[in-house]
Amino acid sequence: MAENLLSQTRSHRKVFGAIVLVVLLVHALATQGVLHELAVARGDEASSIDRMEATFDTDMQLTEPPVVVAQADTAEPEVAEPEPEPEAPEPAELPPSAPEKASKPEDKASAPEPAASAPEAKASEPDKAASQAFAAASAPDSALAPSPPASQASVQAGSNVFQWPKATRVSFKLSGYLRGEIHGSAKVEWVRQGSKYQVHVDAIVGPSFAPLGSQRWTSEGYLTKDGLVPERFESINKLLIKSNPSRVVSFTPTTVVLSSGEQVPKLEGVQDPASHYIQIAYHMILDNSPLVVGNVIGVPMAWTKKQEMIVYSVAAEETLKTPLGDINTFKLVPMNVTNVKGGDVLAEIWIAPQLQYLPIRMLIRQGPDTFLQMEMDKPPQQTPADDPPEQQVREPTPQF
Repeated sequence: MAENLLSQTRSHRKVFGAIVLVVLLVHALATQGVLHELAVARGDEASSIDRMEATFDTDMQLTEPPVVVAQADTAEPEVAEPEPEPEAPEPAELPPSAPEKASKPEDKASAPEPAASAPEAKASEPDKAASQAFAAASAPDSALAPSPPASQASVQAGSNVFQWPKATRVSFKLSGYLRGEIHGSAKVEWVRQGSKYQVHVDAIVGPSFAPLGSQRWTSEGYLTKDGLVPERFESINKLLIKSNPSRVVSFTPTTVVLSSGEQVPKLEGVQDPASHYIQIAYHMILDNSPLVVGNVIGVPMAWTKKQEMIVYSVAAEETLKTPLGDINTFKLVPMNVTNVKGGDVLAEIWIAPQLQYLPIRMLIRQGPDTFLQMEMDKPPQQTPADDPPEQQVREPTPQF
């Protein structure tokens, strides 16, 4: 009897031990899954792009808009060759009959002035064409050209000359409404090593230590005198209860390879959703022309599923209250994104000329009651360039 009881007790212990082991195993697997999802939401999941590391040395301060170059050829008409000719009146000390003859060279000297104005008109035409090429007028197809070529510009002495920084970060407070109020944080980071660059756009919904989800855009490529040339773009969208695979777009000198593997002919000056924010800022610096409300800015864009021309309208000039005080900005509103339901969403952006035309506010609208807003919550941080300008850019890869 006692032996039977002892045997049953041992059997019960074995069963109980097995149940405990199963519970512990299930708990471990569940915990691992939760930790994995939290890591994914924080963006810790392995990416196909190795992230460049950077330090951010100083807080940016408000300055005059930087200048890379001034418009070319506009200075040449100022060297009006006819100007030395008016020295011809010096023979006025000759006999009294001389001044009558001297008056004729003055007439001739004045005659070339209309001719001198012609070069001015011609010089303005390339500038106008260049601005129209990027600013896309009313026909988006005309905006396929990149920023004005560097060969049409020269450095302005004494200006706040721009050089590509080693690193820049703009941090945002995130708020919005999506079936209820949402809060979080976001940042736009720029990192450069030599002529190679990366742009990271990260947004986290929920507290940073336990986010509910995240969105990450990463662009990688190189710099030329005309700006950014993307080589690879990756989009990672993660939620705590659902994970989507990363989507990658690759760029060759002649084609764009979409995330589906489809290859499409590459538009000249094409950007991706992350790089285009920096390219717009650089174009504003390169163009060195005041923004005008009512103008439009066209950018060829490669999404994960298609390539198209997008157009921003310069909708308004507004003053925003920020941690750096009141800042004058220009509001850019996207006009023609065609696949909003498919995830191709662009924000309205407020760019600040006094902060190198960086975006300091973004607003995404999806219906009358659904929106996501990002507002700069502290001064941007930056590490200035410490290498010569010629090492910051390279020649573009030829397109055959």
